[in-house]
Amino acid sequence: MGRVLLCVQIAPAVDGVKIFVVFLSKNLYIFEWGCVVNMEQTYQYKWFVKNDEIVFNGDTKNRHLLRIPLKNEGNKVLVIMKNPSKANEEISDLTIDRVLTFCYGEDYSEVNIMNLYSYYSTDAGKIADLIKNGQEDIAIGSENDNIMKSMVQEVDDVIVAWGSNTFGLTKQYKNRIKQVINIIKGKTLYYVQENNGQGWYPRHAQVWNVNSGIKKYPWTPPR
Repeated sequence: MGRVLLCVQIAPAVDGVKIFVVFLSKNLYIFEWGCVVNMEQTYQYKWFVKNDEIVFNGDTKNRHLLRIPLKNEGNKVLVIMKNPSKANEEISDLTIDRVLTFCYGEDYSEVNIMNLYSYYSTDAGKIADLIKNGQEDIAIGSENDNIMKSMVQEVDDVIVAWGSNTFGLTKQYKNRIKQVINIIKGKTLYYVQENNGQGWYPRHAQVWNVNSGIKKYPWTPPR
């Protein structure tokens, strides 16, 4: 195999899903309900994506919008998550793959990916560091909310999938969620996969179990 097992540990659950972390050589893998996922893997967009029509709005530090047309004839959807990881107009990532697989099965023709925070990071702790240092505006991105307001007018549905508070700043995180709720209110809102979907923290798309027949459900923002 050419790899050496360095460490195995049980990580904190992500939105109710128990995760086992395994470090093999220079790569990081996770076991999610018995499935091995290489977090360092590069993902190519799936066959049902219209690769040549993908639109990326951002730069090397921020991704405000990722517009991904699918080979369907249905409605358009806006999916709002926490913050971008790796995906752009050329490569996908694990979370985007799951979003696209689900949305293709729901007959959406276009998936628009946005986030509470537009700052690229595979570690939510970096978002927390920006907020602690009084730089939440950098984490959110100067164009993010204006683009989101425009997208709300263009799409048919909105799926909320930002997940739980994983960086410890409960007050700031909830305030940011409230800001986004004010932007998307009035639209048809959904969350995906049962379990903690009706509160402030709809299940993050990173842990959508797309191979088990999951569904979307109407989401009512808490008061």
